[in-house]
Amino acid sequence: MVEEGVRVVGIMSLFKRWLGAAPQPAAPVAPAVPVPPRPLDAIPVVVRAEIIDQRHRLCGYRFHAVARQHGTPLAENAMMAALQEARVPEFAAQRLALIPLSLDAVTFGRHLPLLAPHTLFLLDRRHSELPVEQLAGRMAALRDSGAQLALRGVSLAPEEAPLLALCDMVLLYLNDHSLPAFQALIKQLRQRYPALKLCVDGLESWNEQRMCLSWGCDYFMGPFLTTRDEADSSAKVDQSRMTSIELLNLLRTEAQLPALLDVVKRDPGMTYQLLQWANAPANGLGTQVTSLQQAFLVLGRNQLYRALTVSMFRLGAGSHQERDESLLEVALTRARFLETCSHLPAAQRDELFLVGMLSLFDVLLGVPMAQLVGSMQLSPEVREVLLENRGPYGPYLMLALLFERDKVERALELAGRMGLDVDRLTQAGPAAFLWAQEALHSTAAAN
Repeated sequence: MVEEGVRVVGIMSLFKRWLGAAPQPAAPVAPAVPVPPRPLDAIPVVVRAEIIDQRHRLCGYRFHAVARQHGTPLAENAMMAALQEARVPEFAAQRLALIPLSLDAVTFGRHLPLLAPHTLFLLDRRHSELPVEQLAGRMAALRDSGAQLALRGVSLAPEEAPLLALCDMVLLYLNDHSLPAFQALIKQLRQRYPALKLCVDGLESWNEQRMCLSWGCDYFMGPFLTTRDEADSSAKVDQSRMTSIELLNLLRTEAQLPALLDVVKRDPGMTYQLLQWANAPANGLGTQVTSLQQAFLVLGRNQLYRALTVSMFRLGAGSHQERDESLLEVALTRARFLETCSHLPAAQRDELFLVGMLSLFDVLLGVPMAQLVGSMQLSPEVREVLLENRGPYGPYLMLALLFERDKVERALELAGRMGLDVDRLTQAGPAAFLWAQEALHSTAAAN
């Protein structure tokens, strides 16, 4: 069996160098101001759900925050404060942020700190007993404040028309209707309100997503993004990705430079990519790197290993490119969370980052995980978690998946059994998300 392989040392310094992040000067230390500690049950957990558009781009998220303790309601002003602390308005300056909102929040202006160009406030018609006229008045006031509106619980009843006329989006749940009724609802909404955006939640598979897409829906939510697509059952891994896997194996087994060069020379696309990485401004070179040998020396094994793992999501061609970029965003967020959620030794945190990235390779490439793991040189611990969800890394991956699926109570129960610091976890999630956003921006500029 191969040794545990190449351990990525100095994770952030090396990876941030590849991402192009310049070192920041130390900020002046301000005098400490005593802050009364919040009760543990009152500390919120920020939760996200991906929103996919018609091109399979991860165009935004639904954000909300929940109380840590099961059964303890989280006041709306506390949720708004948590989303501000998580920098959701900053995110919504660039991409879609769907945020649930009560009608009382409109009255008291609680939503105002979260206003941004791409914020949509989600109102739930089912939770309002106000007459249509009063509800329409609240919605109009929300629009007058500069907000965009989404509505759940819509009806095609004639008296509800003023509400739909004020909406930018409606949120529909596939399981709330029979398929014929759901298709008819979408058709009528399209005919009567052609400018209205339709978002469908609760989609479990790519087949369901394609069905709703064919009916004219605009946005899609649910766990389908990170599931294998049945349409890819006969997919083959393209040559550039095969080259990347071969290079990853060589790097983990400490192969010598001539062996690495022989592999890269067989793939012109990989040759070009390596030279691009080596000449990235973040490397601070005064002269142009023009040979593969120079490129390997500049990049180094650790930096190259991470770069190759990320690039696996961007090497495909054709109709899956937008989907692959969406998967990369999920994978980077998951990997960073796994890397930072514990106080494990650095070598184990490095492998947890790798687990987060590799955990979506079967979805990315459309081939069974057993086939992928069989073709890669991985440590026994990484193989065990990827193939069987077991071993020392199994609970960590399960923890990440529970948070991603909004199963916060179960996630925190698991964290308690693992002996993890719950306060650290509530900070690790939003921090991993922000880190992934910055990484995506930097790597996109470098490619």
